[in-house]
Amino acid sequence: MQIFSEKSIRDFLLIHVIFAVLAAVTLLIPLPGATISGRMLVLVMIYNGLIIVEFYGKGYDDWKSIWVFAFILSLLMVFPDWYLAETLGALQFPVDGFPMIGGAIPIYMAGLWSIPFFIILFVGKESQERKSLNFAYTLVSVLTVLIFALSELTLVTLPSWTATVIGMTGNLAWYIIIPELFLGLSAFICYNYVKDREIWMKIFGAFTVMILYIGHASFFFFLIETLLLGA
Repeated sequence: MQIFSEKSIRDFLLIHVIFAVLAAVTLLIPLPGATISGRMLVLVMIYNGLIIVEFYGKGYDDWKSIWVFAFILSLLMVFPDWYLAETLGALQFPVDGFPMIGGAIPIYMAGLWSIPFFIILFVGKESQERKSLNFAYTLVSVLTVLIFALSELTLVTLPSWTATVIGMTGNLAWYIIIPELFLGLSAFICYNYVKDREIWMKIFGAFTVMILYIGHASFFFFLIETLLLGA
C-alpha cells in the first residue's frame, strides 16, 4: 500500500506553489515599518498554517505525522543556531527591533526549519515507498544539500542571516555543508524509526538529531575554520 496517494502528492505540490507565491508577495512588496524578521515570522505562520489546514481538512494522517516531527525538530534547532551565533560567532542575525530568543536568535527561527524538514521527510518517504530505501537516502541527501545551500546563498539578500566565517562561497559557509547533509539524513532516518511511536519518542528522536547536528557543526568548524584556514 502506498503511503501517499496521487491526490496527496498533487496537494503537496499545490501547497508549495501557493506558498511560493505568498512568500514572494510577503518579501517583495514594500510595507512601511515591516521588518525582515516580521516578514519571516509571517511566512513561517503561513506555511505551517497551510500544512495544518491541509492535513486536518483532507484527513492526511501521514502529513500530520511528518509535520509534528518536523515542527518539534524545528523548535529544537534554536539551540544549534544560538550556539553557532553566540559561541562560535559563525552566524549573525539582523537586529531590527523584533523579539529575539536569548538576545541572539529571531523568534521566527523556531519555526523556520519546519519548512525544509517537512519537504525533505515527505519526499524521502514517498521515494522510499515508490523506489527503495537506498534511493530515498540518495534523494534526501541531494535534496538536503540543494535546499540548505540555496537558502544560505539567497536569504542573505534579505538579509535573514549572514555567515561570519572565512571559508565561504557567497554566503555559503564551507564548514556547514556536511553537517547539514547529515542533518537531513539523520532527520529522515530518525523519523522512520519514531513515526509510529509515542510523542515522547518523537521528542527524544528530534533531540538526538539536534545534538548530532551541533556535534557535526562543531567538528567541521574546528577542522575547516581553525585547522585548515587558521581562523
